[in-house]
Amino acid sequence: MAPLMLSVDLQIADSAEVLHDLPVWLALDAWVALVTLVVSRKAFEALRARGWDEARARYVGRKAVHILGGGAVAAVVLAYFREPLLPLLSSLAIAGYVYARHGSKPMYWFQDPSNKYDVTFPLTWGAVMFAGWVLTGSFAVGAAPALYMALGDGVTGLVRAVRRGRREKSWDGTIAMLAVSLAIGAGLGVAGLASAVAASLVERWGAVDDNVTVPLVSFAVLAASLALAPWSLRPLA
Repeated sequence: MAPLMLSVDLQIADSAEVLHDLPVWLALDAWVALVTLVVSRKAFEALRARGWDEARARYVGRKAVHILGGGAVAAVVLAYFREPLLPLLSSLAIAGYVYARHGSKPMYWFQDPSNKYDVTFPLTWGAVMFAGWVLTGSFAVGAAPALYMALGDGVTGLVRAVRRGRREKSWDGTIAMLAVSLAIGAGLGVAGLASAVAASLVERWGAVDDNVTVPLVSFAVLAASLALAPWSLRPLA
């Protein structure tokens, strides 16, 4: 396949593209609502019933949202969507909703009262998906960082929750994330592999919310590769 090329696209969407994406967009919004309000809550309640403490069960509930919501949706957008406007609007709406729920009826099954990382997740998801499209006219460069955050970091969290019994950085989780991220990044070639390694290492750092660092650092690697070594990238889909 031909390498991806840097080609800034300021024509975001036309009506035909929006109409093409609209039915699937509505279905994805319904899916995210189901995962957020029902599936993750059921996971939390099932783990609490098995004796898991609240913080540990909540952490798994959050990772369920990341994997089943953010990860699955990113994959569908990459495979089907023809414009970036509807995914961006959804990410902003979701961020606004989960932010509002922190102050009114918190979703205790995945929202941690000590932080608002669940708000930064949809914001950075939408940002990298949109920016990737603007730079290339394709979702590939944005979808890979979004998938590192959703699937790679999601698997990391599950490994740590099961093996460590608490939320903490550990090398077993980092290795799990690296394996998942490399499998995703391989589809983008050499630059994709480099971005996967960068995402996994910066997640291990932990000084800043990894819902910010993982997608933005890996996106920066891919964007730099587009500008300086476009031969190192190939389309993810």
